[in-house]
Amino acid sequence: MKRKLGILTCSNMTQVLDCPVGGCLNDLRNRQGAFALYENSSVDLVGTISCNGCPTSTGYDVILPRVAGLVHYGMTHLHLSYCMVVLCPFANKYAKAIKAGYPGLEVVMGTHEPHQSDDEFRKQIRNQLAERHTAIIP
Repeated sequence: MKRKLGILTCSNMTQVLDCPVGGCLNDLRNRQGAFALYENSSVDLVGTISCNGCPTSTGYDVILPRVAGLVHYGMTHLHLSYCMVVLCPFANKYAKAIKAGYPGLEVVMGTHEPHQSDDEFRKQIRNQLAERHTAIIP
């Protein structure tokens, strides 16, 4: 059975820090990290979506219609990106809301293998965001 995958990414990572989701896609291609689940399976990437950004008070209102767009194209598994799992205080709530809204959808926490410890990653991203905000708004 072919599995059709989607990836939910962190808006700060993709839209503010310009992450091209390359690490996720590379590990999908090589069946590493969370994608090792599909080692002997045929997969198709349906698409990627992002959250609403931080801070969010209407996250579910934004994420569920985005998930619906991927479900429309046959998505069977939705991966919350590594950055969502490590950085987002709402990741577990999003996963729960997605599972409730789409009970037949498999929600997987993670994408690529970590390249450093979670604490080192958080510190690096915090510094990059601080630098970006300083550069944008003097």
